[in-house]
Amino acid sequence: MKQRTTVFAFFLSVAIGAASQYAQAANLNVNCDKHESISKALRLLAKTNPQGPNKITVSGRCDGNLVIQSMDRLTLATEQGASVTDSSGATLPIVDIEDSRGVTVQGFTINGGSGGIVCNRASICYLTGNTIQDGAGDGVFVNGSSHAFLESNVIQNGGNRGSSVNGDSQMLSSNDVFQGNAAAGVGLFGSYFESSNSNVLNNGVGFVVGSSTVLLHGGTISGNLSDGMVMRANASAAFFGPAITGNGGNGVHLEDGSFAGFVAANVTGNLSGTDVDCAPQFPITRFVDRTGGVTNCIEPVSSSKAAE
Repeated sequence: MKQRTTVFAFFLSVAIGAASQYAQAANLNVNCDKHESISKALRLLAKTNPQGPNKITVSGRCDGNLVIQSMDRLTLATEQGASVTDSSGATLPIVDIEDSRGVTVQGFTINGGSGGIVCNRASICYLTGNTIQDGAGDGVFVNGSSHAFLESNVIQNGGNRGSSVNGDSQMLSSNDVFQGNAAAGVGLFGSYFESSNSNVLNNGVGFVVGSSTVLLHGGTISGNLSDGMVMRANASAAFFGPAITGNGGNGVHLEDGSFAGFVAANVTGNLSGTDVDCAPQFPITRFVDRTGGVTNCIEPVSSSKAAE
């Protein structure tokens, strides 16, 4: 085992040294089934070529908790469906990205951890085609003025939220599925979220939105135990075609000065009996008559007809 690890480290060092010498990208392969280490490859790249571009192609079943700090233009990818499983006893996230720009995580199954993937401290993260599941906390946690771009991920069965976006951060989601999480599918606090054809299904609640902006283009919010979306504390949302139906509470609940604009949406069939619910604390809706559902929200007739 020790000899194999030493040989692996030697070849990594040679590959990185050659890349640095000729100002080219380092392209490394890690096979966890042969006891090779993603963490070791990351540490070597951090020392020799932290600004990248670098790529690590991973295969096999990996155990560990990865830290990517102050590294730019890095791709972690798998061509054969590699997995990374927590080895910290749910005390650490599986992938922790800090102060790094242009980091891509592609094609993995991420199992357990205190959370799945963290994108923090002004990082820019690209998550594509991953299954992130069974963590004790949030599947994806975005914080500290970071930007996360998600495409075709499944984020499921977490102990808290599917995703949390906090602290002046942004998340753009396309064709993702947030499902089966104990709390919200997506939680937003002082942040921005935009989605295209992403689905939020069978969570404790679909969205919780506070002091944040949400734009939904298509997709479905359905089967959540409580409301499809809860909006409070000056939240704002614009709905461009999503279906919000079959949730255990309201379709959309507004309070505390929040605003919802239903440009196009199907908000019907939610089990509370009220599809768009306005609490007394100064919510504002526009075009709510277009949702097709039951509502107690009141707005001027001129406002609901203005865009016709």
